[in-house]
Amino acid sequence: MDGEQPRPPLPRDPLEHRQEAERLLDRRPDLVIAHALLAIAGELAQIRRQLGKR
Repeated sequence: MDGEQPRPPLPRDPLEHRQEAERLLDRRPDLVIAHALLAIAGELAQIRRQLGKR
């Protein structure tokens, strides 16, 4: 991996993605966008699951 540290697994909960985005804001703004998109996707998946149960 060319000296890179292994990445921790991605959080599954949208709130965890939001918290990770806030944590990375100062150091890695490019990753903030990625985590924000993952948080949105997670929230949409939760809504879709809830609607499917009706």
